[in-house]
Amino acid sequence: METLCPNRKDSSVAYFWAISIYLCSRVVVALGLVFSQKYLPSAIERWTAGPSWYHQLLQWDSEWYSKIATEGYRYNGDPTIQQNIVFYPLYPMLARGLAAIGGFSPADALLLVSNVAGLLAIVALFKLVREEFGDQLALATIALLSFFPASVLLSAGYTEPLELLLVVSFFLVLIRKRFLSAALLAGLAVAGRSTGIVLLPVLLWEMWLVRDRKSFLAALLPCVLLATSGIWLFMIYLWSAFGDPLAFAEGQAAFHQGTTLTTRLIAALRLEPFTRMILNDWNPWGQDSWFTLLFIVLIGVGWFRLRSSWTLFAIGVLLLPYLTLSGGPAGFVSMSRFNLLSFPLFAVLADLMLRTRWLLAGVTGLFGALLFMSTALFARRIWIG
Repeated sequence: METLCPNRKDSSVAYFWAISIYLCSRVVVALGLVFSQKYLPSAIERWTAGPSWYHQLLQWDSEWYSKIATEGYRYNGDPTIQQNIVFYPLYPMLARGLAAIGGFSPADALLLVSNVAGLLAIVALFKLVREEFGDQLALATIALLSFFPASVLLSAGYTEPLELLLVVSFFLVLIRKRFLSAALLAGLAVAGRSTGIVLLPVLLWEMWLVRDRKSFLAALLPCVLLATSGIWLFMIYLWSAFGDPLAFAEGQAAFHQGTTLTTRLIAALRLEPFTRMILNDWNPWGQDSWFTLLFIVLIGVGWFRLRSSWTLFAIGVLLLPYLTLSGGPAGFVSMSRFNLLSFPLFAVLADLMLRTRWLLAGVTGLFGALLFMSTALFARRIWIG
């Protein structure tokens, strides 16, 4: 990637094309919703967030976030029962505040936060990649990420769009060596979802590279405290409200058929998830296995082509769910969703695709078709990750 010469166009025109590409992908999402509503049967136990067609974007985890936004956290002390305590607070609390201030329904507030954050994340990502590699690769990166099948979640009632915005903003601040600001964004990110914790080693690595040992040690404690503030403040709340600061972690067992974190970790270290890969099914849960293999390859390629901090982040984003979740009954299901946040992988893929333009168009088109399918299935409450 270092060999690519940045070709920076007029800034406003470049951003116009980036936003246009993303909006075209949202048209695919909208068409998937309309198709689903017209031609696919509803699940018997489907949760309905509202009467409008776009309320179909509130499924699965969205129901938990809606309950947090309207009722707050509830926990009866039994980690074997699925409860909303396992979901991180930033996204539903922002929606709750928006509903209170703007007069929106909680459902609309959830979608508004997601869709505004998704659009801003794309703009920020374009800025980040074009500063590093130029407009051409930045636009290709935006196209691949926007049409990626799991990108339906950038418009749904999920944490991914807000988390992507915080992650990309973190890297924009980090390359300017504003470490306290980066630590603050990392703290917000870890209050959004567990992926945010991956930003801590990235921050420490960049600090180590540019500071002498004395200044590094002086800045270490405040940056670590700030970068992890989202999780330890949440734990303090859980301790105060329910007497268990680790309730959010212990409660995960109920969502994974009773398997403990230790059990899942041991299985992952023994590479058991790779023996249970689904390679003969092109439904979304089968695609996840193939995409996991692709992500591993792209990390290997990125090792030689990206900033070390970008590669470190991509490795962390892949390893976190692998070590904590994949050893359970789900295996690699949802890995496409988790790695939607791994923007370096899409930059590496864009670089490879740009070498053969027809391949870039073909892969983007294939992603678009899979995005349409994933949206239609998701709207009918059929699991896609």
